[in-house]
Amino acid sequence: MREGQEEEEAMQEDLSSDQEHAADIEPKGQTEANASTSEIDHEALAKENYDRYLRTVADFENYKKRTQKEQGDLLKYANERILLEILPIIDNFTRALSASKEAQDFEKMVEGVEMIQKQFLSALDKFGVRQIESLNQNFDPFQHQAVGQAPIVEGSGLVENQVVAETQTGYFLNDRVLRPSLVIVAKKAERPEINPEKEETGSGEA
Repeated sequence: MREGQEEEEAMQEDLSSDQEHAADIEPKGQTEANASTSEIDHEALAKENYDRYLRTVADFENYKKRTQKEQGDLLKYANERILLEILPIIDNFTRALSASKEAQDFEKMVEGVEMIQKQFLSALDKFGVRQIESLNQNFDPFQHQAVGQAPIVEGSGLVENQVVAETQTGYFLNDRVLRPSLVIVAKKAERPEINPEKEETGSGEA
């Protein structure tokens, strides 16, 4: 009886020892599994971030190409609007030339050319180009370029530095001088200098 009890106690001790050993082993296995899962999550995140980076780079390259094409088209067709305004003027020139050859009417041809000039100036005005008013204005070095001088005749009513003639019309582009007007400016006539020696010589000869 005593021996049976001792055997039962020994078996219970072995069972407890196995359970404790199993308890020690189980958390270790679970930790390894958790570590493996964490590694998989990091790899997946890294791959996702790399894919996102590649997509961003590709989108940026596409944006650059699209922007460069748009800029190229803008420069290539920048004059489209003004050209569309000029083409009808060329058409009118062609009609005027054809009509003048058939009719041989000089006055009609002049009227046609004047009409075309007005149409052309009107087209330029739509793009901010307008003529510089120069005649009878005071000379302005920012708008005018003097190419000659005209002496002021007494009683003419002209004043010094007044523009008396224009040899080439100047133009503004909005508020900037596109090209200056070539003008002739009024200047007071210089009086000839009197040489006293000449006067004395002349009076002595007399």
